[in-house]
Amino acid sequence: MKNKNILKLIIFMTLFSLGNFCLAAELVPNDSDYSKQWYLSDLQMPKVWGQETGSGSVIVAVIDSGVDISHPDLHDNIWVNQKEIANDGIDNDHNGYIDDLNGWDFIENNNNPTPKFGENCLAASTCTKEAILHGTLIAGVIGAVGNNGFGTVGLAWTVKIMPLRVLNENGAGDTSDVVRAVNYAIDNGASIINLSFVGDTYDASLEKAVERAYINNILVIAAAGNESSFGHSINLDSIKMYPVCFQGTNGENIVLGVGASDKNDRLANFSNFGSSCIDVIAPGEDFWGTLLFDANNASFSAYFGGGYSGTSLAAPVVSGLAALIKSFKPSLNGQEIMDLILNNADNLDANSPQFAGEMGHGLINPVKIFQALNVVPVANPLIKGSQDTVYYHGADGKRYAFPDKQTYLSWYLDFSGVQKISDASLAEIPFGGVVNLKPGSLVKIATDPKVYAVSRGGVLRWVKSEDLALSIFGSAWQNKVKDVPDSFFANYQSGAPIDSSAAYDLAAEIAGATSIDADKGLFSAANLN
Repeated sequence: MKNKNILKLIIFMTLFSLGNFCLAAELVPNDSDYSKQWYLSDLQMPKVWGQETGSGSVIVAVIDSGVDISHPDLHDNIWVNQKEIANDGIDNDHNGYIDDLNGWDFIENNNNPTPKFGENCLAASTCTKEAILHGTLIAGVIGAVGNNGFGTVGLAWTVKIMPLRVLNENGAGDTSDVVRAVNYAIDNGASIINLSFVGDTYDASLEKAVERAYINNILVIAAAGNESSFGHSINLDSIKMYPVCFQGTNGENIVLGVGASDKNDRLANFSNFGSSCIDVIAPGEDFWGTLLFDANNASFSAYFGGGYSGTSLAAPVVSGLAALIKSFKPSLNGQEIMDLILNNADNLDANSPQFAGEMGHGLINPVKIFQALNVVPVANPLIKGSQDTVYYHGADGKRYAFPDKQTYLSWYLDFSGVQKISDASLAEIPFGGVVNLKPGSLVKIATDPKVYAVSRGGVLRWVKSEDLALSIFGSAWQNKVKDVPDSFFANYQSGAPIDSSAAYDLAAEIAGATSIDADKGLFSAANLN
């Protein structure tokens, strides 16, 4: 028997009139309806887009009423299951779902995650228009294709939306279907899960599924709800709603709860609140966005529309922002992305004093987040811009380029510690030269039979015999020799040949260059003050 907990959509339609540290240069998209999306300029998104517009490797699961996957402003950003062969009737990836090329419909249990409704359902009052278009609207807020000269733009211009249908044509759903959808998102590569619905009954199985996402480093973002009690929004500290109020087994904050703000950066009059469930606030009033389109149904004859409000819209604003953060720094896990969003929000207590302390960390601030991402910590001096070249940010404040992969790998095991910053920020760091191979390395060029040992400070010394190489570098010395081009020598100085074992102390060379700073002598009295 199906679980009877009913989830409710939390969107409603209202009528409104449309209307010191530097990031990279602003990037304003050319999408024709961008000017109608007031919240994007309010959040100063062009400053963020100057640094990051999204990545197709980031997957956001939209667990909702279905998404119009053929919508011209969404189609290119719809997730494609690369492990599945389309329409062959076989579960190629063995995930339990046959031909799940673009997601899954958990209500009708098929591979078509688009909204479903009867042809005359609106006239017969058996469906709700807002419920049917809900998931498509949410998907567009997160990831409508950006800078394509058409329609709207998502916060992440390039991202993959994974549509998972769990809400029917009236916006109602069963928590057991949501559990399956959350698990599907976890098992099929989602980094972020957007839940723009609430229910008023606690369900342990759904909480466990959400906690499983948290344990797997996936960020779950949920809307606060627009519930009304005698015309007032609800204090979630007193009356819990789910999934926004779920907690981990040990009290962990496993859901990023989102309330909505209005155009004046105040808590919207429809938004629920409460210190125990709300983490941040995001714009949620008067949205213009992507709608379900059906050429055969006059009720769904527009690709875009506006006047929509709700915490349902605020949640995907945060999901889209999270996708941008993940795109900019893929190594971040769900908890780290959450921390960045929370720690860089703007307190709203002065704007809405009647809700002081009940709006989480406040209004999201994407610019501050990307400013924080651009700060190069001393403990992590490896940086790169939009190009492939990796630099070492030295103790002298200058950047030193790694000329090739083998030079980098002589100092570091892998590239996981490299931090991406904007090209503008990179250009502000003076260029100091190149990084040399770590002392103790051996090199030779094709046109010269000599083998050279690298000494501190980028000095090359000819090892005069194989016997010397054997005694200094061991029996596997030949495997340590790196073949380099003639141009390699331009970055090095010539030193005295090594004509005896005593002439080259390998242990001392390695010990004296514990860092690139030490090898290049970048420390000075001024640096150490």
